[in-house]
Amino acid sequence: MRIAIISDIHEDIESLKKALIMIEREKCDQIICLGDILGFPFLRARYEKTRDAAACIDLIKKNCSDVLLGNHDIFHLKKFPVHLNGFHFPDDWYQLSSHEKDALSNGKVWHYADDCQTILDENDILFLNQLPEFLIKKVGSGNVLFSHFVYPSFTAYVSTFYGEGKKLLGHFDFMHQNDCKISICGHMHMEGMGIFNAPDEGFFSQLFPGFNYFSFGERKIKNKVCTITIPALADNGQVNGFAIWDSNNQSVYAVSLNTNRRFIL
Repeated sequence: MRIAIISDIHEDIESLKKALIMIEREKCDQIICLGDILGFPFLRARYEKTRDAAACIDLIKKNCSDVLLGNHDIFHLKKFPVHLNGFHFPDDWYQLSSHEKDALSNGKVWHYADDCQTILDENDILFLNQLPEFLIKKVGSGNVLFSHFVYPSFTAYVSTFYGEGKKLLGHFDFMHQNDCKISICGHMHMEGMGIFNAPDEGFFSQLFPGFNYFSFGERKIKNKVCTITIPALADNGQVNGFAIWDSNNQSVYAVSLNTNRRFIL
């Protein structure tokens, strides 16, 4: 099975349309969206005149077999994540100032001060509100864990994690408990992909714990237990793209929207 995976759309309708055309050419069996459909970052993004949250939601509803929640989605819905990371929200959280949020959460919760306001209709809000925070899906002969980020903060709404090895041990425990050898997430806006092999996958994994970063192209997983983070779809000043998981070849492709080049890393 070949699954196209998109993440971090951030209301970039033009990049989403381009990605869907490329995915159709790749003859993927299905498309999974890992969240952050919403959240236009006006300080970084290059598509202010074309941003369209409603159009992005409509295309994702029509084309994706599964859709998950991301941290920006949760913020604009003004809801609280189910899976936390040691922080409990006060009832008046969304009435607090950015300074008050930073002080109360000790910097664990981003205040989203650079997000433009997003206007959604009732149907879009209803659709987003019912989305799960993670998905365990049988792909080929094994289970794959899909999420916007990693356990215990699948949406990344409560997180100070940037790729350090020891902070991902709980995520691998969660994978083991749910019989998952592969985990795929977004959020980190890779220019290519990051791969974090489980600590027990060999000496190299113990010597260099954390994400190892690779450019766009193909990477063979070789039946290892690992977490993969994929590029952002939105054009936020980085090389953007999507990924394809091929369960037959046990490989992941990071595909650039700009060059669409493939090469073995």
